Amino acid sequence: MAEFILFSSYPILALIVGLVIGSFLNVVIYRLPLMILSQYDEEESIKPVNLWWPPSHCPQCEKPVLKRDNIPVISWLLLKGKCRFCKTDISPQYPITEGVVGLWFLFMSMYLVPRVSVTEFVFCMGFFCILYTLAAIDVKTLFLPDPLVFMLLWGGILASVFGIIPVKPQQCILGVVVSWGLTYTVMVLYEKLRHKEGLGYGDVKLYAAVSAWLGLDFLPELILISAVLGGFFYLVMWGYYEKVLRVSESPLVKENNYIPFGPAIAVAALILFHVSVVS
Repeated sequence: MAEFILFSSYPILALIVGLVIGSFLNVVIYRLPLMILSQYDEEESIKPVNLWWPPSHCPQCEKPVLKRDNIPVISWLLLKGKCRFCKTDISPQYPITEGVVGLWFLFMSMYLVPRVSVTEFVFCMGFFCILYTLAAIDVKTLFLPDPLVFMLLWGGILASVFGIIPVKPQQCILGVVVSWGLTYTVMVLYEKLRHKEGLGYGDVKLYAAVSAWLGLDFLPELILISAVLGGFFYLVMWGYYEKVLRVSESPLVKENNYIPFGPAIAVAALILFHVSVVS
């Protein structure tokens, strides 16, 4: 009976934890690019920030966010997506991220528990959270921060070495090396032949990092699925903005017609990880 009560409470607990982590990921998505850019800002036009300071506040009126206005999803709905003080719109990114992460934790707890250990579950959720954060930052900035990419890389290597994921260390290391070598070669050849950047170096490093979790065997599927998803994503956004909204440029297609490719790699990695590695 006690075991039944424990397992039946996992989804609710996972949902609450996911909502809270989603709220923290919003902070990382917003502040980490600013933290990195401030290191190269010679004119000091970017205010120094970190993940903990200054406390959450409205960027318009700079009033601090009250504790009761910091409840994941619920506070945004109660405030109708506006600052309590100056009524400036609050981006829907915040409740979307909190909701997506919370629901992912809920569904994964129902799917994985009790088949996997707590440690395995934590690593699986960490894999998702880092990929989601990277994808969101890439969409906003066309930038894949090295700290998150390397955290993903070393997390996969540690998970392999300690047997947390069923990918042998040899396959893990080979996946990283071959993935980096192959995608880096493609990036360099494309730039030399077309005289413009195609695959970004951040994408190359992300391919290598997720290959630590998937191993060498799934590298062809990873490249193929991410390429298909990236092309599909571009066509959908182009059609929506060109044909439906009659807008000449999608906001997701950045300068020089670059598109964020990180989300396609992230979704492909998640599909392969859950279909082939933890299934």
